Amino acid sequence: MKKILLSLFLVFLFAGCFGKKVDVKSKVEGNTYVLESVLENSEINISFENEKLAGLAGVNRYFSEYSIEGNKIAVKEIGTTRMMGPEHLMLQEQEYLKNLKEAKEIVATEKGVIITTESGVKLNFVKK
Repeated sequence: MKKILLSLFLVFLFAGCFGKKVDVKSKVEGNTYVLESVLENSEINISFENEKLAGLAGVNRYFSEYSIEGNKIAVKEIGTTRMMGPEHLMLQEQEYLKNLKEAKEIVATEKGVIITTESGVKLNFVKK
């Protein structure tokens, strides 16, 4: 009897450890997020809708297609508008778009999402 109870306990223990995985794609779809830690008086944001993403990169608007499988994200070629702005905002924008293109993992958090790039940069977004 003890062996049966121990076996059932282990089954439930492992079931809890390997429980239902969070569907990141369904959590991010239809939401807009704002990037934390940007330059003063600027905003970078991102929205996810029907496998397309779009947002404001500081000065210019941007758009792309993306795919999510599990916690892996792939961002396709990014298009932008071509407005000019202050040099410091343009440099921030270029760095952000470079990092977004290198996106490799996405995690849904209580406050928003974290996108990690191939080089290990973490883009922390909070829900708008």
